[in-house]
Amino acid sequence: MQQVFHDNVPAQAAALALSVAEHLSVLIKSKGSAYLAVSGGRTPVPFFQALSMQRLPWQHVAIMLVDERAVPPHHTDSNARLVGAHLLRGEAARARFIPLVAEEYATPDGIDVARALIQANAGFSQPDLVVLGMGEDGHIASLFADAPEYAQAMNLSAPPGYTGTSPRSAAHRRITLNRAALLGASKLILVLGGASKREVFALASHAQDFALPISCIIHQNTVPIDVYAAN
Repeated sequence: MQQVFHDNVPAQAAALALSVAEHLSVLIKSKGSAYLAVSGGRTPVPFFQALSMQRLPWQHVAIMLVDERAVPPHHTDSNARLVGAHLLRGEAARARFIPLVAEEYATPDGIDVARALIQANAGFSQPDLVVLGMGEDGHIASLFADAPEYAQAMNLSAPPGYTGTSPRSAAHRRITLNRAALLGASKLILVLGGASKREVFALASHAQDFALPISCIIHQNTVPIDVYAAN
């Protein structure tokens, strides 16, 4: 595991965007295409903006979501909306985007998660590169330890793909890559911001703790992980 610390978020975003662009270029040269999975939230926005300006053969890149909330695509909490606003522009506008929730999945009670999952897994492609954030509770993607579906989502015997979670500590039902899919990537990148998250990461680094989802990603030898931290 490689760890890189930056004094500020702009420096972190610039370095991360350059690293991701280089990795995507290598993937495209070696196999003709690349699948990049990205997370939502506030932390990745500067990175998205920096990455969108990188010169790449973006037409050979597919951008997919690590996770999504069970909300319509136009909702303010939609990760697809966030990616569209900050990443799918400039140079990166030529990339192919694979959303998880479509308008037609809306029902009077919300989003038909079962239908969304069927569609997501029917067309599932293993991401090559996964960029993750982490919550102050140690969750990654939408793998929350307090979700009833947590054990199933973390089961490495499950086929790689998407699963549904219903975290008690967060709004909205979720659609998320399971742990098998995360560990099927060629590289994982964890983006951390702020002292409190670095403290959680340090705690999780000491030993694997199933109650801290991030520790189950740190303590594995299947896929390399780079950590980009900033104040």
